[in-house]
Amino acid sequence: MAQITAPASAIHDEESLESRMVVKFLLSALESMSKELDKSKAEIACIGVYERNIFVVGTERGKAFVNSREDIQKDFVKYCKEREDADQGCSMMEESV
Repeated sequence: MAQITAPASAIHDEESLESRMVVKFLLSALESMSKELDKSKAEIACIGVYERNIFVVGTERGKAFVNSREDIQKDFVKYCKEREDADQGCSMMEESV
């Protein structure tokens, strides 16, 4: 029987699609937890970054706060990018040793 292989780009697209689905699922779970916390009069705000997208999850007050503070969102994205670059630099140094 012949084995059919997908091009590397198609495999990457499948992995990316699967990752996006996992992120959406987990964000939905965070949203559900936020609603439950809201019932207890707790406030929560969560900023997520995936690829080039920013996600804000939380109670209504928490989301309103984060959405009104684009500086916080930009700072968080910048921080994540810097950490990613630093982590890649560390792994490159370990490979060369």
